[in-house]
Amino acid sequence: MILAASPVSMDNRVEPFTDEQALIWLLALPDGRIETTVSDLARRWSWNRTKVLRRLRRWTADGHIIRTHEPGGRSVITAINSTAHRATSANTTAPTVATSESRMAAVNVPVHLAEQGEHRRAGPLPARGSRAIFRTTASVGFAALALAIAWFGIRINAWYGATLGKTEEASSLIAGLSVSADILALGLPAAARTLWVERCRAAAGVAWALWTVTIVVALMATIGFTALNIADTTAARDKIAGQSAIVRATIDRLRGERALITESRSVATIEAELQRTQPGAAAVWRATAGCHDVTVPESGQACATVLALRQALGMAERRDRLDADLREASSQLEHLPAVTTADPQAETAAKLVHWATFGVVNLTSNDIQMVRVAGIALMPQIAGLVLMLATTLWQSGQTRVPR
Repeated sequence: MILAASPVSMDNRVEPFTDEQALIWLLALPDGRIETTVSDLARRWSWNRTKVLRRLRRWTADGHIIRTHEPGGRSVITAINSTAHRATSANTTAPTVATSESRMAAVNVPVHLAEQGEHRRAGPLPARGSRAIFRTTASVGFAALALAIAWFGIRINAWYGATLGKTEEASSLIAGLSVSADILALGLPAAARTLWVERCRAAAGVAWALWTVTIVVALMATIGFTALNIADTTAARDKIAGQSAIVRATIDRLRGERALITESRSVATIEAELQRTQPGAAAVWRATAGCHDVTVPESGQACATVLALRQALGMAERRDRLDADLREASSQLEHLPAVTTADPQAETAAKLVHWATFGVVNLTSNDIQMVRVAGIALMPQIAGLVLMLATTLWQSGQTRVPR
């Protein structure tokens, strides 16, 4: 037996509807149809959204109603056996209608509506099933990705927050505050979206405002972490690159000087030849202080061989010193890391943009560095938006796929 009730009086109820009372409310609609949302029915019946969705699917499958989906999450619900139900509900001793065929015949349901109801009772089409699988898979994938992004963001902000404390206790407090902000930033977009769909606009606005505040706090920590680590790494690479440049410049200078020296004899050979030629200048040796103070042409001729050998000796000694310096500089360069620039990524990206735009856009490595800092800082903050997308896909799939 199903007790009759007026939809007007039932709208003023405070206690939750029973299943029978909710079905009577639908079947007793004046026009036999209503355009509404799941959230609106949940408020009317004092149910939650999940229960409303389950009951609508069951009544659709049983042939009591036909439910079509409209844009914006709204639904048009048409009662198939509204007239027959009014007749049977007026007499509490009369049994309910037994079959969907008799219910449709009693109310003279149009053929196209009857076929639509039978099609829904037959189950979802393969295309609908494929879309449901896609939505479910995508929502789970986006949710996992959001949690992964949030995990790395929490670790970054916790690490940087711990570096700001003067004491161990202060470090733990700041790190905990940073983690709390990240967790709020993860969950608030999904909560704001749900509140907006359920027409709780003020609460949704509060949620978005709180998300904005938490994003600012999280951004400050992430920017600090990014700038600190990139700056330290760049400075270290710049130091190595500078040392490498100095050593290379020294090697180039030494090689240039070495190329100008053509003397190939060893120092010992030249010294031996010098000893053999000195007696030839004995006549002017004392007058020229050992061929060091040559003032007259005759002395110059006598000391010419000695002076040439002394010049060759000096070149040979300079050559040997240059060779030793070259070996030392080359060894030093081999032990330095293979770093030529402080930030190869930024410099290469700037060159690539210049090349790809045919010289129209000229970016500096500093511009690329700022873009990189902004990207790394913003990436952890999108975790909440990705999670909101995942929940939207999940709820949309649960709402739109017929059973």
